[in-house]
Amino acid sequence: EVSVLILAAMAMYFALRHAVTRELDQELSAQLAHLAEDLRETPAASWPDRCRDFSAYFLGGVRVLDLQNRVLCEEGWRMMPPMRSMPWPRLVAQAVAENAPQFAYTASMFSRRNARVVVAPLEVGGRIQAVVVLAHSTADIAAMFRLLFALGAVIALASMLLIAVAGYALAKRALRPLDAIRRTAMAVAAGDLSRRVEIGARGEDDEIRQLVRALHTMFDRLEQAFQAQKRFTADASHELRLPLTILRGEVEYALRRPRSPEEYRKALQSQLEILAELEQLVEDLLTLARADAHELEVAQETVDLALLLREVAQDLLPLFARKKIELELDVDEELETVGDERALMRVFRNLLHNAYKYAPEGTRVRVRAHREGAWAVVFVEDQGPGAPEEALKHIFDRFYRVDGSRAKATGGFGLGLAICKEIVSAHGGEIRAENIPEGGMRFIVRLPAAA
Repeated sequence: EVSVLILAAMAMYFALRHAVTRELDQELSAQLAHLAEDLRETPAASWPDRCRDFSAYFLGGVRVLDLQNRVLCEEGWRMMPPMRSMPWPRLVAQAVAENAPQFAYTASMFSRRNARVVVAPLEVGGRIQAVVVLAHSTADIAAMFRLLFALGAVIALASMLLIAVAGYALAKRALRPLDAIRRTAMAVAAGDLSRRVEIGARGEDDEIRQLVRALHTMFDRLEQAFQAQKRFTADASHELRLPLTILRGEVEYALRRPRSPEEYRKALQSQLEILAELEQLVEDLLTLARADAHELEVAQETVDLALLLREVAQDLLPLFARKKIELELDVDEELETVGDERALMRVFRNLLHNAYKYAPEGTRVRVRAHREGAWAVVFVEDQGPGAPEEALKHIFDRFYRVDGSRAKATGGFGLGLAICKEIVSAHGGEIRAENIPEGGMRFIVRLPAAA
């Protein structure tokens, strides 16, 4: 802003200087023409009288020089400022050589000692006989320029002060939300993940509001991740404590008195089953930990999905036979995907095992698989009680059970579906659950189909 003001002031100064100089030169030229005409019509001996008459109405100095720079007559120079720095010989020589008037200033336009001078040759009888010099003081013009300069300086200072005050106010207003963001970020860094940035109402497209929305999204994810980690740690501790407590109780019970080999064998068999559950829990926890660290690696190989589903169903047939549950397969032939065969087998084993747990005795579990465009889609449906709509939003959360009492009755740790989601996501697919209108639950797995 300051540079703009300076440039504007300089442009105004040069424009005014040019206009004033042009007007002054026109006036001097007119006076010079009038004096030259009088001198041509008058003998040289009478030039002093003509100069005296001219000076009576000309507010300036007049001087007539011969070609040797000797003064023939002069009037009014006592009123003129000193002109010691004026290059008279050069101006006279240039005027004679070019046979044209030469204009010059004696000092700066702002100086009280400044005058505008014109030096012109005087032709008499077709020959240059002398040189006429007119000088007009520019003291009044200098006063005007000084006044304008003072006014410009005052306006510039006032403008800079106003700009500084306005800039400070705007900067303070603009930095207020940033300061709020800084305080909130420090609070979040200190552990208060519930803190959010509070700013006044602003436009929807305002950059600060967009930044705040982005920060709020980040803070929400941090808080969710932290809360999920806390819940995961608490739930894992709880799930590990229960089988360990049971195992310790059985060991203590077995050691209370001497027992027969058969009794020891039964006790060890029970403890081995608990250890198998613990091993499965630890393996599930490690799988989820690798998924959180983005280290869940899956092989990239062509997998015959139809064959894989048949193998999983064949392995679980004895389990389904215990509850007289019919396991029905409707799978398209040559249905393939790209991924990790063992990981995908774990997904569908978990889904079928989940269907078995909640399907009533004597009902049916159905597995359907076909291709939809670029996707291989697998449906796992049971005829169980389904789940509340609110529970469907959390059914893939870790340690989540739709019905706690029922889950305890059927066993498990609430990690199977969470692991399914992580494995399917690692394959670039998606999994979701929905209730069947006729009754039961349907899990839908979409995997990229092999080309």
